[in-house]
Amino acid sequence: MSITREEIRQLCIAHDRFMAEQASEPIRRPPVSEPDDAGLIYKEHDNSERAPAAEPAAATLEGVWSDATVEALCDILDNVENRMRQEFDRKLAVLEGENRELKGMLGATLTLLGQKEFKTADVVDLPDWKRSHGT
Repeated sequence: MSITREEIRQLCIAHDRFMAEQASEPIRRPPVSEPDDAGLIYKEHDNSERAPAAEPAAATLEGVWSDATVEALCDILDNVENRMRQEFDRKLAVLEGENRELKGMLGATLTLLGQKEFKTADVVDLPDWKRSHGT
């Protein structure tokens, strides 16, 4: 059973008429069948415009710390920086010493390898153990 183009056209015309009639009639019942007191909260939002951002409070330290407190904090930070720099310099010196030591070892090893003449070994044939074991 196949449908012809004419039958499809007639069905489309009937559907269009039906939709036009339904559009002119008001909806008789709500499309959702939940009770009105379902605990749902409906909110309407206008997303076309953003709410303005709140003005940030002016962050000033004036009057919060005295000049003596600021000077003390600066002295503490200077001391911490000096200690960190000294620790870094000490670790760097240790690494530089290890690097010099490794370079010396490598140079000595290369010198020793360059002085030796390597003698090629004679090739020795091993006995064929398979023949003597019967396989």
